[in-house]
Amino acid sequence: MLRISVHIVTYNSAHVIETCIESVIQQQGADYDILVIDNASQDDTVERVKRMGVEIIRNKTNSGYAAAHNQAIMLTSSEYVLTLNPDVWLDPDYLRSMTAALDRNPRVGSAAGCLLRVNYLGTKPLGIDSTGLVISRARRQALRDENTPINKRPAYYTPIFGPDGAAAFYRRAMLEDINVMGEVFDSDFFMHKEDVDVCWRAQLRGWGSIYVPSAVAHHIRSFRPGQRGRVSQEMRFYGVRNRYLLMLKNETWPHYLRDLWAIAFYDLGIFLYILLRERQSLESYRSVRKLYPRMIEKRRIIQTRRTVRWRDIRRAFKS
Repeated sequence: MLRISVHIVTYNSAHVIETCIESVIQQQGADYDILVIDNASQDDTVERVKRMGVEIIRNKTNSGYAAAHNQAIMLTSSEYVLTLNPDVWLDPDYLRSMTAALDRNPRVGSAAGCLLRVNYLGTKPLGIDSTGLVISRARRQALRDENTPINKRPAYYTPIFGPDGAAAFYRRAMLEDINVMGEVFDSDFFMHKEDVDVCWRAQLRGWGSIYVPSAVAHHIRSFRPGQRGRVSQEMRFYGVRNRYLLMLKNETWPHYLRDLWAIAFYDLGIFLYILLRERQSLESYRSVRKLYPRMIEKRRIIQTRRTVRWRDIRRAFKS
């Protein structure tokens, strides 16, 4: 069996895709293949990928980030899967480091490397982009070690909530184990927070996740906390809506009630901000109501299959 499938989902990614793929081609000591799923790019992304001799499937419409990765997972059969954003460059030892880490830990289902933030691929890193994901008791996800100076990056293997989807390394057995209604990534999310959803479901099934310090990559972070005004209205919509889809599916009642004060305070802040400064995003709440029945059905499946107590999960949620 092939050890690693590298899955790249593109959408108008011509300015970065060649550098990204070249970094995968230069991986050392790794058994891998590459599959690109293009979501109806309007630029010459597809032509650039074809010139590099890499397999690419072009969708007729933009099916969304989550659905496209599900498509790639169904078309491959490797032991491990790397979901890779096209705006990422991998150090030559990235895949080898990740494989070795998960080979040593059979109950670890995913891993994150050290992503260094850059403005453009090929330029000097500005600092740490992330060393995985964290989630607070207000149910707000964040990037672990974001903006930490590079010379202070964590040097030890560490348990984490889960990997950032920009360069997330998954054990396929874990992805199959958390599959819900035929999907690994929830296509109802379309894009944004689908990686957090996978992390949370994996935690509920008892799968661990680790930070691997020797796996280094560079990443252009287009959506950053505190810079909401610089992102598209579409991304703002998904950012708000998917927060509530995430909780509807994965939350456990005792855990939710324990942190209700923090969740309610944060949600109030979101609502007031939208009401006063971003009224277009009120549509997010209507969309949650529309998707509510589907989320409850998915919740029933997820919670029925949960193997850990809420107190065990609580350790993954930071103050």
